[in-house]
Amino acid sequence: MADADVLTARELEILSLTGSGHSAQEIADLLRLSRCAVENHRRRIYRKLGVAGQGQAVFRGLGLLEPAGPAHAERAGGRELVVLNARCPIAAEVVTRAVVGAGRALAALRGPLAYEEEMQGIRLTAVLVDPVPADWALPGRLGARAVAVPSDPPGPCAVTDAVARGAYAVLWLGDVPGHLCAVLDLVAREYLVVGAGMVRRLGPAPRLTGREAQVLASIARGDTIKQTARLLGIAGKTVESTRARLFVKLGARNRSEALTNAYRAGLMPVERPRRRLTGRGSPDRPGRT
Repeated sequence: MADADVLTARELEILSLTGSGHSAQEIADLLRLSRCAVENHRRRIYRKLGVAGQGQAVFRGLGLLEPAGPAHAERAGGRELVVLNARCPIAAEVVTRAVVGAGRALAALRGPLAYEEEMQGIRLTAVLVDPVPADWALPGRLGARAVAVPSDPPGPCAVTDAVARGAYAVLWLGDVPGHLCAVLDLVAREYLVVGAGMVRRLGPAPRLTGREAQVLASIARGDTIKQTARLLGIAGKTVESTRARLFVKLGARNRSEALTNAYRAGLMPVERPRRRLTGRGSPDRPGRT
């Protein structure tokens, strides 16, 4: 980099804040500048570094992206690839637009990965959209950092589960267009990225009292409040108040969400459905028509 193109202290400060995920307005507020001044600084930074966008500027400025050219053509340390695993075409399109639009390399998986050996030495980040348990094996096989992208705003149990499985970041699909590239930058620097709203709801798995565990099991069986009260030998009002406390602990709004969150928190096993009797009492035998 020529002397004339060396970043000033202010430009390095703005670049660092950009890499930390701050918006132009947030940087302006922190540094007591106008937003227009921040944008002008950013444009000068991009010009000096010879890049076109924010993600490349952060990598280049912090030494995480090797400059292009013959001297670096065989060096893999600066090569980056985002590997996308998504079953929903719409969600895949949202992630693809965000990644490719920022000038990053993307590989979208549509089947078993047959070229893992060719990816050795490349910095990989696996973006898993609505991952099922089997999907979490992919980052391990590739030696990649994982970013979980649920289609719906994740609850505390979903976030805890993703982090426990090795995710470096949990980002709701609705936030992908504006924030995915900043998250990828931070993940590359080994930050753990979780939204502030999610962090406030995070914590250890809730501890249920014996009565709450009994009511949870009753919900799993599909019992009504009257049935639960009769089974446990308590009043219906007691069942209702216990359910209310249980829903608060699990961060749930209804029975279905309570069961899902309890399972994700490891508070209850899931039994396989029993075979139904059909026809004339024989299992799984269709009736006559």
